[in-house]
Amino acid sequence: MFTEDEDIFSFDNCEVLRLVVGPLDVNCYVVWDKETLSAFVVDPGGDAQVIADEVKRRGLNVKYVINTHGHFDHIGANAEIKAITGAAIAIHGLDAPLLQTASVQGSFFGLNVDSQPEPDIAFEDGETVNAGAIEVSIIHTPGHTRGGISIYIEDEGVLFTGDTLFAGSIGRTDLPGGSYDDLIGSINNSILTLDDEVMVFPGHGPHTTIGEERRTNPFLAQAEAEE
Repeated sequence: MFTEDEDIFSFDNCEVLRLVVGPLDVNCYVVWDKETLSAFVVDPGGDAQVIADEVKRRGLNVKYVINTHGHFDHIGANAEIKAITGAAIAIHGLDAPLLQTASVQGSFFGLNVDSQPEPDIAFEDGETVNAGAIEVSIIHTPGHTRGGISIYIEDEGVLFTGDTLFAGSIGRTDLPGGSYDDLIGSINNSILTLDDEVMVFPGHGPHTTIGEERRTNPFLAQAEAEE
């Protein structure tokens, strides 16, 4: 049974904490197994101490920092969170080079951003990792970047989409490595194939569901009309 209390979302076997971090208001998610307190962090884009304080307050053992893609606003606190928790940094192999260009990316927005360490894990499509009893599946969803991923917890009906799919919108494709056709293909072939009840936690903005986006997202309706 899914229940929500402000920015804490409780499912059968796991809990999800949403923290809005960094200069571009990225959704960082801390996800943990209720029984073992084994956890992973999705997209620590900044405010490392805020994230670390929440981890410590709940007594969590963070095994992974998982980046949905390599843009600076989603990876900015990777190094600090790794140093504090000992977690392994994981990202799709195609986006791994972006970790080293974070400072260049940030400069285009007038921001000082440190380059981040190389990943400990370079994902490929279909791989899985575990945090306690939570099995996490990696779905390659390129389009916003070449190595963008969505993170799926099938048993709980939870999907983290990064900047691929938002509530009522889709990710931008005008940055290097972006492709509108690839993005729409990822959404249609890898995301909208999931059940309507699946809860979607995007990289920015409010949560939604697969069914809600299938029915009401104007960008998906436009893409279908263009086919």
